[in-house]
Amino acid sequence: MTLFSRERGKLSGVARGARKVANKFGARLDFFSRVAVMLHAGKSLDAITSVQTVASIWEALVDPDAFAAASYVAEVIDTLCEPDFAVEELYDALCAFQYALARGADRDALLAAMDLHLLDALGVGPELDACARCGAVLGRRPLKGGRARLSPQAGGLVCDACAAALRSGGITEEGATVLHVSAPDFARLRELRRMPLDEVGKESHPGRLHRITQAFVEQQMGRRSRALAVGAAGSRVKRAAGRRR
Repeated sequence: MTLFSRERGKLSGVARGARKVANKFGARLDFFSRVAVMLHAGKSLDAITSVQTVASIWEALVDPDAFAAASYVAEVIDTLCEPDFAVEELYDALCAFQYALARGADRDALLAAMDLHLLDALGVGPELDACARCGAVLGRRPLKGGRARLSPQAGGLVCDACAAALRSGGITEEGATVLHVSAPDFARLRELRRMPLDEVGKESHPGRLHRITQAFVEQQMGRRSRALAVGAAGSRVKRAAGRRR
């Protein structure tokens, strides 16, 4: 099993016999549950010898979209975090995300906020106040046409001149290198970056904020998210089944 702890960060452990019906703690090791565990150090893997449930949101994860969101966050943490390297800020954000997901927070805003908190905790958060290429401070000023330009490759906000330089260098917008973001969406991203995850509300927004932050996460991962690809396929099947009815 892969665990993410406050004290040691990401670690791998083995729960011997956990799949057996009679096992005394197998059911407590559900996906995305928060538990207190006792570990016995082994040569290659630590053995889980005791488990106590702290918080479980399994009933909420029955919803396919919620399961896809949790799977995405787990995938990103597993990919970007080094073993045995504690990141307490990220652990706290993960606990808050679990709580917010269970209470039905707006999923697009919640995932966008989690992306920003996660990247900041790992020291690779996007620059949202100055141009990531030339350092020009942009503050609250709208950019050309009232839209901000964000580049995952550049590391965040880019001024109009730097965006033009990226395009002239052969990097196209179709390749998601320069993302055009409306002024309200850009302001919302700045707000979500500062907002505690457990304060993200239930108000629904068009599903576009997470598409922006996801591009920065996948730039760090070096690949597309597999969890969201599976989740999107499941949503298409669900919609098709609804139309057939």
